[in-house]
Amino acid sequence: MSLSKSKNLERKLNNFEDDAILELNNVCGSTLWQSLGFNFFDQLEGQDKIAKANFYYGQFQLIKEIKSNL
Repeated sequence: MSLSKSKNLERKLNNFEDDAILELNNVCGSTLWQSLGFNFFDQLEGQDKIAKANFYYGQFQLIKEIKSNL
């Protein structure tokens, strides 16, 4: 992979990660999920909030895994 493609991929992954973090902060109402992890979502009110938090946390974890393998 060329250097420019690699940098572009890294930029896109950073944007996806930032979006996931922003959405998690909005759903959870704080950044406490970053220290407590997945277990924090059980205390959210409403199944739709829990589902949304699980979705974005999965996205966040996947991006971290991809970035660690680059």
